[in-house]
Amino acid sequence: MAQVTNRTGFTLIELMVALVIVAITASYALASYRRYLVRSYRLEAVQGLLSAAAEQEKFYLAHGRYSDKLDSIIGDEPPGLPVASITPHRRYEMTIELADAGVFRLVATPLTNGGQRNDTDCRQFSIDESGRRQARDSTGTDSTNRCW
Repeated sequence: MAQVTNRTGFTLIELMVALVIVAITASYALASYRRYLVRSYRLEAVQGLLSAAAEQEKFYLAHGRYSDKLDSIIGDEPPGLPVASITPHRRYEMTIELADAGVFRLVATPLTNGGQRNDTDCRQFSIDESGRRQARDSTGTDSTNRCW
């Protein structure tokens, strides 16, 4: 009669199957986390533009025209907006593309070292005096619905 032995532990095949399952789950989790980070970084551009647009309206009420200058402090001549041209976490640069007596256009573009260089869906955010929001991808196509 053959003698039955009690084996404990896992076989190599069982261990490899478990590792494959863990690797697949981790790859999905990492990709999902990366998408979450990119979306949260985009909010920095949105917040900066909305803040600058609000400051533009305050400036218009005080001076009867829109400002063409960011990074201004109290007492500057000519006066400008007290809004930084670089967002707080240094991911986007904001510029005033157009400003005169009746219109303005603020634009935010990702900085090359800000962690957003791989975000091809939202390469440029903008807002104007009427509150119209736009976004463009790396090919110049409108991607407003995805980005704002």
